[in-house]
Amino acid sequence: MPEKRFDYSKVEKDYAEILEAILTYNSYINGTIKSEEPKTYIESIFTKDSISTSYKGDPPPGDEIGIRELFHHLGDSPQDFIGFLNQTRDRDTVYIPSAIARKFRVKDSNKLIAEERFFTKMVFHLPILTHDRQKAFVSLDYLCGGWCGEGWYFILEKTKGKWKVVKYEGTWQA
Repeated sequence: MPEKRFDYSKVEKDYAEILEAILTYNSYINGTIKSEEPKTYIESIFTKDSISTSYKGDPPPGDEIGIRELFHHLGDSPQDFIGFLNQTRDRDTVYIPSAIARKFRVKDSNKLIAEERFFTKMVFHLPILTHDRQKAFVSLDYLCGGWCGEGWYFILEKTKGKWKVVKYEGTWQA
């Protein structure tokens, strides 16, 4: 039997609502992206993280997320474990939802005009959802130059049909 691929189109609405919740939750991020002067944009493609399944005490290398960290924040059911791996396994290109692109400055960094190359960009990592699509883990990188930037992760829960940030924490700073 062929492996079942994760269908990202089924969760595009959730992705849009999750990004909207993050962009409106944090006043710094919201102010930066909505300013009158277009100096910041959102990268048009999600970054996909790898999940480290190592259970050693060492933190996962690079952009990998530790499976224990996901279990801690989102749940540890067998369906979630398989779902986390399926969501990040495929290397398909997943674009920022059109609902976000219509509302915020979303650009493809490979197609910028000369002066836009110096703009600050926000790079969202692909949201990782629980099997019941009630919790999500999302990383966000804010890149403002070669030695300038910071990153956060966000935990969101869907309450009464609406995504809400329940926790966020800084992950890195340059």
